Amino acid sequence: MPSFNVLYRTRENPAVLRGAFESATEALLRTELQARGWNVLLVQASTEKTWKERLAAFNKLRVRIPRFGVTTAELALMCEIFRALYSSGVQMLQIVQMTLEETPNPWLKKKLLIVLEHLRVGDSLYASMSDPRCRRAFPPLMRETIHTGEENGRLDQALSRLSNTFKRIADTKRETTSALMYPAFTLVVFVGVCTVLAVMIPEALIKFIGEDQIAKFTTQLPFAIRTLFYLHDNKHMLILPPAVIVGVVFLCSVLMKFRSTRYALTVMTRKIPLAGVLIKHFSIVRFLEVLTSNHDSGIAIGDSLLLVRNSVGDAIFEASIERVHDNILKNGYGISEAMSEEKEIPVYPGLVRQMIRAGEESGRFSEMLRPIMEYYDEQARALLKRMLDLLTPIMIVVLGSIVGPIILGVYKTIALMNDAMIGNLGG
Repeated sequence: MPSFNVLYRTRENPAVLRGAFESATEALLRTELQARGWNVLLVQASTEKTWKERLAAFNKLRVRIPRFGVTTAELALMCEIFRALYSSGVQMLQIVQMTLEETPNPWLKKKLLIVLEHLRVGDSLYASMSDPRCRRAFPPLMRETIHTGEENGRLDQALSRLSNTFKRIADTKRETTSALMYPAFTLVVFVGVCTVLAVMIPEALIKFIGEDQIAKFTTQLPFAIRTLFYLHDNKHMLILPPAVIVGVVFLCSVLMKFRSTRYALTVMTRKIPLAGVLIKHFSIVRFLEVLTSNHDSGIAIGDSLLLVRNSVGDAIFEASIERVHDNILKNGYGISEAMSEEKEIPVYPGLVRQMIRAGEESGRFSEMLRPIMEYYDEQARALLKRMLDLLTPIMIVVLGSIVGPIILGVYKTIALMNDAMIGNLGG
């Protein structure tokens, strides 16, 4: 007999309870439980995730939780839990309390405690999350969408849109990180292999041939072997490649905090073959995703564009969106008309502008943007797959071009020493 997971309340206990029950159908189970006088909030087949499992899914995010922050994946899961329980009639105070008990992120726990304090004195969820101590945990997009949902009475729909938006952003980050893992791992292996070769091969040659013999023919040795002997004699140089990599990463992280350098670095990355197109496509997807979500939530276009600017994560788009926002407010332009003024750098493809214009004229803004968003999302994922397919042969060629000359150099060195020994014996 099928098993179902149920959230319910009883007359004796107003708290939300969880339980597993067996019944022929969901409708029959609801009838049986209501006959007992229980208020059934949610029924799910046991083959699906229970809400306890969804709440416990925070534990799976433990390795990705920063010490002083909250991940996009956590925000997506939290919005999904909020939506499901809120649409089932659970009070927001209880929803926050349940989420607070389950999340393993201590930093997020502190912020949820602040939200809980506000809810207990009667504040709205938006007002609770807008506390200055919580603003870093709950981004402006989340707060404004919740605010609009509370005002128009469609908070469950607003939470659903937020969950979908954060899921897409989290998926994009996860796929991009996965794409970078292979070259990063290969780079680490490459540095390790070069270090081992620089230490072992010179010592093996010295032991096999003799240091005096090698010193006589230093200028005749292959370039790769001479380089290894140089690194062997100057071991501190082996620290240079990792130090340079760490320094570049640290410098970029510092420079990214400044708007002008972020813009310059973004322009540079756009010029990289494939990678530049990939970054632009993902930025377009996020731009359309957030813009569509804001429109469905009923957020005014001016506020919506500011939220998009803070969420898109692309310096070129941020600067362009600011100019579009100013043109709309100062000159009374529509979105598509203001976008057409962006001629210095082609930020918005013609197809995007045309679909936005069609959405403005027909009044079906979201319906027009979703297909184009899905199109660019598919294009971006196809480009990402193509880049991954190209990385493998490129890495093999790079490693081969480094390791190959070293192996050939070892054989040539041995042959050189052998010829020299034969010549000495013949003389």
